[in-house]
Amino acid sequence: MGFKGILKNSVVIYLSSRYMTYFIQFVTSLLIAAKLGPFYFGIWGFILLLLNYFQQCHFGIYNSMNVLYVQHRETASEADGYIVNAIVLELYLALCIAVLYAVYAISGISLFEKYNADKYLLSVCCIGILQYFSNLFINVFRVKNRLIYVAFCQSIIVLLNFVCVFIFTGEALINALVLGYLAGNLLIVVLALASGVINFRGASVRGSLQIEILRKGLLLFLYNTGFYFIIISIRTIISGNYEVEEFGMFTFSFSLAHAFMLLLESLTFVVFPKVIGKLGTDDFEAVKAGLRRYRGVYVTLAHGLIYTALILFPLILHFFPKYSESLTSMNLIALTILMDTCRSGYTELIIAHNREKYLSIVTLFALAVNIVIALVLVKVIHCPFSFVILAAMLTYVIFSLLVSREANRIVGDGACIKWAEVFPLRLFIPFALALAISLLQTEYLIFLPLLAYLLLNIRECRQIVGEAGRILSKPETVNL
Repeated sequence: MGFKGILKNSVVIYLSSRYMTYFIQFVTSLLIAAKLGPFYFGIWGFILLLLNYFQQCHFGIYNSMNVLYVQHRETASEADGYIVNAIVLELYLALCIAVLYAVYAISGISLFEKYNADKYLLSVCCIGILQYFSNLFINVFRVKNRLIYVAFCQSIIVLLNFVCVFIFTGEALINALVLGYLAGNLLIVVLALASGVINFRGASVRGSLQIEILRKGLLLFLYNTGFYFIIISIRTIISGNYEVEEFGMFTFSFSLAHAFMLLLESLTFVVFPKVIGKLGTDDFEAVKAGLRRYRGVYVTLAHGLIYTALILFPLILHFFPKYSESLTSMNLIALTILMDTCRSGYTELIIAHNREKYLSIVTLFALAVNIVIALVLVKVIHCPFSFVILAAMLTYVIFSLLVSREANRIVGDGACIKWAEVFPLRLFIPFALALAISLLQTEYLIFLPLLAYLLLNIRECRQIVGEAGRILSKPETVNL
């Protein structure tokens, strides 16, 4: 493919915009942390935590719409019907949030005095409502292959925050960031309604479709929200049991560690509908081959990104002396996020075969295990805040083993756990090195995991390069 062809490639344009946005988001996070300091950054982190609660309490509406649209895409009117009825369900949810806020405001109860967050609560509720619609519309743009619109929606809030950080400081900066979230989500809603991507005329409001969306959505909700609540519960426990400054350092660590995985999440977002379509067939030999291929690229690439990040963390902290005590936390969070990728492919396979009930049950079990381990670390062992994240790391491992067992059962290999497939030795060795170095705080050896990774994954790295070239030359391979 020539240079002009690359410039016209929608996937390249989308990924380029995402990576540019992630770089801006990364720089913005660093600037916010520097301008706010650990205390005010702790307050900002708590506001983001509240927004995470709203964002995850979505009852699986847009997740369900995504899957149902893919499964019924051959009939345009039926597929569009799922979109319209998903919007109606989001309106019901928005009304519930408004009622709950009114009850809270009238009651006079104050639950967030430690973080002085009550004065932001109305704005947070408005952002939460808008997020329900913006997340739905972003998924509509994706299933209709409007990647340029997706790029705008996923970039606008970051760009608004980037501007704010150069104008405001201290508490005024927090107010400006909240307004940026409000304005950005509102712009996404306006764009979706003005773009014509939603065919209101071709679909009708039907209770049967809403029930179908909710039935599948509630199971997906229990899975997605329960799974994301693993990390949210860790943040909540730390926010309630440690000082505001310590929560600020944890928030800084999480923001920095997660920034590297965002590079991979953008590609996952692009290929997810296609993966669901490929893994949903009854040709189990093809499914197993596709699963190995997907995991071989995604999980391997994730390890490379994280081991590179571990080397960069000390360099970044050199410029942020106020957060110098957060290096161990940063390393352990990064390795925990890496453990999250072990489930990749297995959960998509289970969803594609409509086994959401199994996912929801396993997720709730994993969430309970996570909370118990975290509380033991905090209340019984009284460990530093940096080590609480180990609860989530262990939980991710348990969850990945359980979903791999179900995936093997679906493809006819029996209900068994194949550790060598979930966590092959070529990836386990560098991970074990990285974990030992982080726990022992011998960061001068942090280059060893990346070196071991490169030596043990030469073939897989070549496969990653090949897959990247295929997407560059044939962007239509990710289309529905």
